[in-house]
Order: sequence, then structure tokens, then C-alpha cells
Amino acid sequence: MKLKIILNLIAVGLISILLTAFSLKPSAEDFYEAGKKKFDIKDYSGAIADFTIAIKQRPDFAIVYFKRGSAFYLTMDFDNAVDDFNIYLAYKPEDENGYYNRAMCWKNINEFKRAIEDLDKVNQIDPNYTLAIMKRANIYYELGLYDSALKDFSLYVKIKPENEKGFYNRANAYKRLGRSIESIADYNKVIELKPEWEMAYINRGSLLADMEMFKEAIDDFSKAIQLKPDDADAWFNRGVVYNNIQEHVLACKDWCEAAKYSHKEAIAYLIKYCK
Repeated sequence: MKLKIILNLIAVGLISILLTAFSLKPSAEDFYEAGKKKFDIKDYSGAIADFTIAIKQRPDFAIVYFKRGSAFYLTMDFDNAVDDFNIYLAYKPEDENGYYNRAMCWKNINEFKRAIEDLDKVNQIDPNYTLAIMKRANIYYELGLYDSALKDFSLYVKIKPENEKGFYNRANAYKRLGRSIESIADYNKVIELKPEWEMAYINRGSLLADMEMFKEAIDDFSKAIQLKPDDADAWFNRGVVYNNIQEHVLACKDWCEAAKYSHKEAIAYLIKYCK
């Protein structure tokens, strides 16, 4: 009788141990949460390892593909990132974030057409997804498709009129298209929104110089120099304007300053004009 009781107790103990061991086995959700923590501290390799185990345990765990794809992206493994975003979008075809992230992968491997297609999809799902609008505009700009870039930059500033980056980028597109007046108007808006952005003064100054508004151009380059004294382009450009109005001493002085920062054109102009 005693032996039977002991055997029963042993059996109960073994069952308890097995149940405990089974309950302690990490689940797919556990590995996903562990991976997220590693992702948050930028341990992307560790995150990928945890997400991979989660996927092996639950191949239909859609969000894990998104997170692993994001980790692959941040390690510049764009091919594997695309594969994960493909699977994620098969499960979640209406999630604009999946298309946006895949578009960024396409962009990084110079698949610009595919990137634009994905950004188009983002825009269809969420017309106010301004980050996608800006990225698509930037791709168009890089490809030299300035009219398309201009259209997107205009859409961006309509949605976010308080953001100076939209006006700055649209001003650059106008400049590329030879639409100087509109470009200057946008640089004016940039300076209104962010008075310390020295590149807006340099770009506006260049347009003013082209229009032979030399005093205004000098004022802009001078402001840029005040904001960023080591900006070689500002020194060089102001020197060019001084040279155009026959202020050769001031021109040579500005080119000397630009040359201190290894500005190649300034060095060439010093040799040519300042002997």
C-alpha cells in the first residue's frame, strides 16, 4: 500500500515537472516581445534572431515579418527586408506602412520605379501620408523629373504649410525649372519659417545674382556667412558678385576665405583674378 502511494506521488511529481517545463517553454509571442526589446536598443542582429524563431513557431504571425523586415532594413540587408515586407503585405494588403517601408528598400537598391509604385499605393490608402509624398517627390527630383517633383512638393506644402522643408524643396524644383520668381517666393517662405537656414539665403542669393540684383544677393550671402562662417560657397558666391560689380579687392578677400575651406573654384579664381 505504501509503495503504491509513493509511486502515485512520484507520478504526480513527474506530471507536475512536465507541466511546469511545458508552461515555461517560450512561445512565439515571447520571442516577438524579446525581439522588440532588442530592436528598441538597436541590437538588430539579436532582434532578427528572435523574430526568426517566432516565425518558425508561428509562420502566420504577420507583424513579426514587418518588424524583422525593419531590422533587416536597418542593417542594410535590403533584399531580405523586401522578402519580409512582401510576406507581411500578403497578410496585410491595406497597411500603408508596409508599402512605405518596402519603397525605402527599393529606393536603396535603385529600383526607383518600384519605389514610386509603392509610394503611390501609400498615397491611395492615406492621401495625407506626408512622409511618403516627400520621399516620392525626392525620388522624382533625383531622377530629374522636376515637374513631377514639383507636383508632390506642392501637395506636401498644402498639407503641411508650417514645415519649411516642403517650401525649400519646392523652391529647388522651381529653380531647376527656371522659374526664378516662384523659387524666390518659396525661399522667402523658408526664411520666414526658419530664419537660421543659411542654405535658403545662399540659394536665394544665387537667383538674385542671376537677375543682376547684386545688392540683394550680397545681403543674402552675407547673412549666410553670419549664420555659418565656414560655408565656403557663401564666401565664394559673394566674391563672384563683388567681382561682377568691379569690387575686385573684396572679391579676392572672399575667395581667400573660401579657399581656406578647400573650395576648388575659389582657388582657381584666386589664381586667375587675384595675382
